[in-house]
Amino acid sequence: MRPIDWIVFAAFLAYVVWDGVRRRGSAKDLEGYFAGSRRIPWWAAGLSIMATQASAITILGTTGQGHEHGMDFVQTYFGLPFAMVLLCIFLVPLYRSRAILTPYEYLEERFGPVTRTLASVIFLASRCLALGVVIYAPAVALSAMIGLETWQSVVVIGALATLYTVVGGVAAVIWTDVKQMTVILLGLGLILFVLLRDLLPTFAGGRLLELAGAAGKLNALEVEPEHAALWPRTWTEAAAGRGTPSFWEEKYNLWSGLFGGLFLHLSYFGCDHSQAQRLLTGKDARQSRLSLLMSAVAKVPMQVLVLLIGVLMWLFYAVHGQPMLYKTAHVERAASAALAPQVAELERRFAAAVDERRTQMQRLAAVPGRPAADPAALRDYQASVRAVAALRREARTLVGGAVDANGRPKDDPDTNDIFCRFILDRMPPVVLGLIVAAIFAAAMSSIDSVLNALSSATVIDVYRRWLRPRCSEAHALRVGRLLTLAWGALATLMATLFAGGGSVVEQINEFGSYFYGSLLGIFALALLVPRAGGRAGTIGLLCGMVAVLVVRCTWKVEFLWFNVIGCLAVLASGWLVSRWAPRRG
Repeated sequence: MRPIDWIVFAAFLAYVVWDGVRRRGSAKDLEGYFAGSRRIPWWAAGLSIMATQASAITILGTTGQGHEHGMDFVQTYFGLPFAMVLLCIFLVPLYRSRAILTPYEYLEERFGPVTRTLASVIFLASRCLALGVVIYAPAVALSAMIGLETWQSVVVIGALATLYTVVGGVAAVIWTDVKQMTVILLGLGLILFVLLRDLLPTFAGGRLLELAGAAGKLNALEVEPEHAALWPRTWTEAAAGRGTPSFWEEKYNLWSGLFGGLFLHLSYFGCDHSQAQRLLTGKDARQSRLSLLMSAVAKVPMQVLVLLIGVLMWLFYAVHGQPMLYKTAHVERAASAALAPQVAELERRFAAAVDERRTQMQRLAAVPGRPAADPAALRDYQASVRAVAALRREARTLVGGAVDANGRPKDDPDTNDIFCRFILDRMPPVVLGLIVAAIFAAAMSSIDSVLNALSSATVIDVYRRWLRPRCSEAHALRVGRLLTLAWGALATLMATLFAGGGSVVEQINEFGSYFYGSLLGIFALALLVPRAGGRAGTIGLLCGMVAVLVVRCTWKVEFLWFNVIGCLAVLASGWLVSRWAPRRG
């Protein structure tokens, strides 16, 4: 980066930390530290909800997802608006009619202390595991852009977010998230402007979309996946890897997005304390509902925008020439003496394939009307797109260093590095500094929220419930600050030890899906089965976790369906136990 970019970047960091620290006046008691004294306006809570979920994962992983696989990932969010409406109807009144600081306090009232603690521990475990990925992914990108070692970037991100969260509590989290979300949207808008300014003189807007669609990049609605049967394969066929893949094995389609996504977002926004905490910070239920509805309206268009930026990046490289390797580690290995001859041959073939793709793109763009009007030109263009993608996979496999269970080299994806390569190569001064600041902002906006939520769940659901139930508020607040610091240190340590691969946005959703269905199921059991008591709640929650684990280990089902499986398993087992041991009183 140039000096002016460093100035922009450093100025933003200084402002965010100062803005968070100055909120310490509102964090003088537990209500202030963990609930913002119930005075946070709905629009600020709504932006904080979006910023927490957006994170650096959205900027890095989702743009890379759009570049590599097109718009199919947006189907994950089709269930989100419905989830927000259901949460407004059922869970918001449940939470706001009680003076609670975590949603798991309600579970003790309904099922007893064991179920409450178990649900809180599930939240703590799932969020802590995911937090390492949340810190690690942007740290890798930032280390490539600003010249730091990965562990140094991890420490900077973790330390700064922990600092203002320890001092200012949830008010600092929400108000810094508002600024961070503003910078994120501004950065994305600038990148979209740069891409369109370059591409529109070459192809008209309609032609851009037609060429992207012909390459399979506008696959935002897959009702009938080409290679999946409606019903699952038999157990024998699945174990042998034969037969037509089942609908449940298709990662993204309309049905997994509507149903799996619905259950995922119901749990994430309503039962995961890192998001549900925002519902407890407004002055009443109406404010909480408005903050959720803001996300219901804005989140899907935002994801479409981010994925579209990734698709436009693919078109940009198709026009101007594409790197064979994006990841810095791949490029460094490719330069080694041992791989140089093979890499040189691959680069020759790759350059020829990229030129052929450009030629076929220009040929298709010259076809009057829609691309389908010339089937031969369309077929040749699609073949050239597949050829470039195949050579990139071959190159990543050669230099990636990753191996499968049998010790054979496998493709080492570079999805999370595409965005970084583009902005470093193409962004002008000042704009580059602002976009790097946006990545940093996105990283901190997810970390700070989780840290405060982890601390509050630990203090409220574990420390004050079991260890020091009669401790004073001042003592609990001191413990809360210390725990925020401890969770921040642990998450930073985990990130330094993490070595991830593949799309980070998929990793995060997959982590959560192992736990979220069961968390949603226990709240659904509380609402839908009045007869269910403490035994039904505890056994149901455990059965939900076991059901997801069994399905994960024995059947090829994509992760979005884990949310459905976990929730239904909790409901079914909890209902059965309630027939045997009904609720007393």
